[in-house]
Amino acid sequence: MRTRLKPNETSIEVRLLDIDELRIYTNLGRNNAMKLGEEIGAERRIGRRVLYDKRVVDRYFDGQIEGV
Repeated sequence: MRTRLKPNETSIEVRLLDIDELRIYTNLGRNNAMKLGEEIGAERRIGRRVLYDKRVVDRYFDGQIEGV
């Protein structure tokens, strides 16, 4: 997963993803990524911004794998 760097800091892992990052992370198209994020409860609204909680997405996919 991509990390964001700030000046004079080491890399940090990003927890909240914007729609483009979620799309890349899940390998889905924009509409399907938004639909998935909303359906699994990963959507977080901060003001006007809509972000998606990576931990919720990971738990969802981990559950899909364990259910097989």
